[in-house]
Amino acid sequence: MTRLRAVALDLWGTLIVDAPGGGRRRMRRREARLTRAYKQAGAGAGAADAVPRAIRHAIDELVVAHQSNIDLSGEDRVNAVRRSMLEQCPATVENDALLEELTGAICDSARWEPPDVIDGVEEELDALKRSHLNLAVVSNTGLAPGRYVERALVARGFGRWIDHWIWSDDVLSWKPGQVIFAAALEALGTTADETAFVGDTPEADVLGSRHAGFAVSILVGDKAEEAITPDIELPSIKGLTASLVEAGLISP
Repeated sequence: MTRLRAVALDLWGTLIVDAPGGGRRRMRRREARLTRAYKQAGAGAGAADAVPRAIRHAIDELVVAHQSNIDLSGEDRVNAVRRSMLEQCPATVENDALLEELTGAICDSARWEPPDVIDGVEEELDALKRSHLNLAVVSNTGLAPGRYVERALVARGFGRWIDHWIWSDDVLSWKPGQVIFAAALEALGTTADETAFVGDTPEADVLGSRHAGFAVSILVGDKAEEAITPDIELPSIKGLTASLVEAGLISP
């Protein structure tokens, strides 16, 4: 059996989760910031109603793309909101200040209220690094581009564990699409049979990594589906390293 040289990990639901109500609070702050900026740019009183619709329009564009296992770039995310606002509020006068606020409101949300690190994650990442494994985060992204999320997590110390960050909006591939898994292997410098994948979503993480030929697909959490059987299933990331040792994939 080939020993592992690397482990690729999903992010949301595997390593981190939103604080209760965190997503709603970030959205309210985003909407308030954009409404102020567009009113100052001449959009008028209608900006307050237009902003939520513009954000919804951008999210809808993402949903359509994701149905084909592709993703839009960070710039495309911002421009989707921008186009919708111009259509709804044609009196808007775009300038550098407005575009800076637009980009900040869409992209900077990960800094406003950092997500919670799931219990046991730090200990498991420490253990994986002690086993001399290269680690990569391989994540689908929400409205905020992944690189901004990465900066927030590196500021919290994740840089001491994670060697590579692979974001769907960077590689324009949405798990379970295969391009994002290939990008992870390329970044890690490993072959699929030398690499494990860990995630909390059966279709995106287990099927996606299995189709990419990863040595082992590990499901953590409570989203198990009867039709999709991972190689290893754990209630949480706790015990991940021990399970790899038990399977003979890494040395004790």
